[in-house]
Amino acid sequence: MLKKIAFSTLLTSSLLLAESGAGLNLNNDDLEIEGVLDSRDVAALQTSSTVFQADLNFMNATDNQKLFGAGIGATNKFEGVEGVELTFGAKFVWADLTDDNFSALPLMAKVRYSLPPLMYNIPQVAFEGKVLYAPDALSFGDSKRYREFRFSGDIEIIENVKLYAGYRNIHTGYGSEKDYVFDNSYFAGIKMSY
Repeated sequence: MLKKIAFSTLLTSSLLLAESGAGLNLNNDDLEIEGVLDSRDVAALQTSSTVFQADLNFMNATDNQKLFGAGIGATNKFEGVEGVELTFGAKFVWADLTDDNFSALPLMAKVRYSLPPLMYNIPQVAFEGKVLYAPDALSFGDSKRYREFRFSGDIEIIENVKLYAGYRNIHTGYGSEKDYVFDNSYFAGIKMSY
């Protein structure tokens, strides 16, 4: 049921705003669906150069573990460095572990660097790094801490369609096991933006 709700939410929400998009990535053990709602082209929401982004993801990982995340962040260009965007925000994370449920509200920081246009009609290339961290104070119930690190690169193969690949490392501290490795893997997938 949760899979159906998350998947339909991501697909319908990706149509709402112009820079929004949906992505699907996988490897031998994991499947992840991602979605971004971006206020970039909605004039009513643009009173400054700051862009607001809602971030959603659902992952079905090894041993039938599941992770759902929903967050919001503020994005702006990094002054003085062309092509760099910084995002800061927070994200609610809920995980269905083997025996227990985990929930936390980690703080989020993201850096995206888009390479300048290249010669000979080479497609647009960008790199992105994201860090999420929730200490005990931002973890709920028996949850102790949450740490996530991601790095990925993407290339626009067709207008508004990108292939991407990356690495993610997710740790969920719960009860007596304060450093449980939820996922540590490479992945590849496709993103579509609207």
